[in-house]
Amino acid sequence: MTEEFEYVGMWWLTDKREKQVCGTLRFTSGEGTVLDLIGSFHSKEIKGMTKNSGEMLKPEIILGVSSNGEKVTLHKCFETNREFSLSGFEKSSFYANEIFIGAHFQKKEDMNFKSISIHYPHLDEWVNKSGFYRLHEPDSKEEIIKYKHPESIQATISDDYTIFIDFRSTLSIIIRKEESIKQRIYIRIESSEEKSWDEYLNILYHIRNFLSLGIAEPVYPLAIEGITEANKEMKNEKASIKIFYHLNILKAPETLIRYDMLFTLEDISNRFEVFMRNWFEKADLLEPVYDLYFGILFNPQMYLQHRFLSLIQAIESFHQRIYKGEYLSDDDYKGVYRSLVNAIPDIDNIDFKKSLENRLKYGNEYSLRKRLKEIFEKYKEILNGFIESKNSFIEKVVDTRNYLTHYDKDLKELAVSGEALYSLTQKLKILLETCLLSELGFSSDKIKDLFLRNRRYQEMMKTKAETNMK
Repeated sequence: MTEEFEYVGMWWLTDKREKQVCGTLRFTSGEGTVLDLIGSFHSKEIKGMTKNSGEMLKPEIILGVSSNGEKVTLHKCFETNREFSLSGFEKSSFYANEIFIGAHFQKKEDMNFKSISIHYPHLDEWVNKSGFYRLHEPDSKEEIIKYKHPESIQATISDDYTIFIDFRSTLSIIIRKEESIKQRIYIRIESSEEKSWDEYLNILYHIRNFLSLGIAEPVYPLAIEGITEANKEMKNEKASIKIFYHLNILKAPETLIRYDMLFTLEDISNRFEVFMRNWFEKADLLEPVYDLYFGILFNPQMYLQHRFLSLIQAIESFHQRIYKGEYLSDDDYKGVYRSLVNAIPDIDNIDFKKSLENRLKYGNEYSLRKRLKEIFEKYKEILNGFIESKNSFIEKVVDTRNYLTHYDKDLKELAVSGEALYSLTQKLKILLETCLLSELGFSSDKIKDLFLRNRRYQEMMKTKAETNMK
């Protein structure tokens, strides 16, 4: 959210409307939400002093009305500063995690919405659909540009929620100089009945990740608007409740084209609902995989060693959750486990014995080497385009993981570092993306085509080809 604003108004706690305090609300992308009051919400006992003056307030909600009549709700608030003098002049400051402009919510349980609309960076390029068209007669001096809103695109992801891609337009006029129409695309989440803001936040999280995978860049909400049951029939600007919260936004590329992205709406348009359902239905199963992958994508400053280890962990988690990867059934291994534990000789070091028992507990699970071999075999037609030798790649990955996990000096010579570690990490990223795209619904041939047209991955394939020629 890059929009910045400042409101002067009157502010109060939900249970003390009669005690209103003047102040200024500021929201900036870097600092978040700060409310500076000329006064205090604390109860005064004597002039210049306050009751429990050393205790900072933590009101869940602060309500306000701006000087232009806007209703404002601040949520998850806490006091950050309070100053007062013997003359009786007080100042206090609060930080709020969330702002709702256009409504008063008396308590968290009231924060329910019928729909939420979000605009993301590069969403227009990802959708790549326009309502503009030109009319021009060859022998005429007349140029006509028309705009017609494209039909919304929708996908029902559950019995409760439907996702829409909406097309909006705004008209800008500079008298006798310029007129322009600007299209902006929003994602709208609509529920069968009002749902809590927290439930919508969970869906927003998964939509953000879905778009980030497709766009191949971190995306953040640039604008969020909510509609409640009470105002859903209103057609004017005040129908929407604007929502803001602080985000650590990375600087995004100014322009992206189709060949910078991993996939676009066009690639899934004929099965848009299927892909969206797949993404949401597998969210619980693949939650740790999503968290690890997008944790890397949204933290480009992460140390290379940590990126490598996070990708390994994500790949192991993916294989375990999708393919299980066990030598024996759980019931069969229970007997083997008991026998192995009983075979441990009596030793005085109890901690050592417990350590052996813990290792045996996971002895039925596939090793990293075996998991990588199975994934590589399943997607070899794709991965062969980036990886020179399967066996060499897997050995380097396993040796490097073992060294970075245990820092055993005997493994140091086998592990890779520097530029070689960067190259290995990029290949692991492609391997994991291949797995995610497959679970999303893409065929192996389509995944291969997506990588072949992507400019970043074209460079990697070119490097591999040059290496093979040497």
